[in-house]
Amino acid sequence: MSVKMKVKNVKKTVRSSNVRVSNQVRSSSSSSSCCHRRDGAVEGIQEAGADLSDLFCQLKNPEAAAKLVRAIRCRNRKVIEDLIGNNCNVVCFFHQGRFACVRIACVFGDCCSVRISFDICVSMGNCSNV
Repeated sequence: MSVKMKVKNVKKTVRSSNVRVSNQVRSSSSSSSCCHRRDGAVEGIQEAGADLSDLFCQLKNPEAAAKLVRAIRCRNRKVIEDLIGNNCNVVCFFHQGRFACVRIACVFGDCCSVRISFDICVSMGNCSNV
C-alpha cells in the first residue's frame, strides 16, 4: 500500500510539475497574453493622429496659413514651432527647386515611441510677401 501511495504521489508531482511547466510556456508564448499588454507605439500613433489633425485643421484659417508660409520663406523657426505645437520641432530649412521647405519632426507616445517627420514646401517668394 505504501508503494501505491508513493506512485500516486510521484504521478501527482509529475503531473503538477508538467502542468506548471506547460502553463509557464503557454503564458509566455500565448497570443492571448500578448493582447493584454499595452503597446506604446499604437498609443503614440493615435496621439499623432489627433495632434497632426489639429495642426492641419488650424491651417484652414487663412491667417494661420499665411503666417506659416511667411515663416517658411523667411526661415523663422520660432514662428513655425509656435504653430506646430510642443510635440514637434523644426529640423532644418532647405530649398528644392523653386520651393522653400522646412523639415519637421514630431515625437508622440510614452517614451517617444513614435517619431514622424515630414516636409512642407511652398513656392519661393519674397519673405515678407504673403
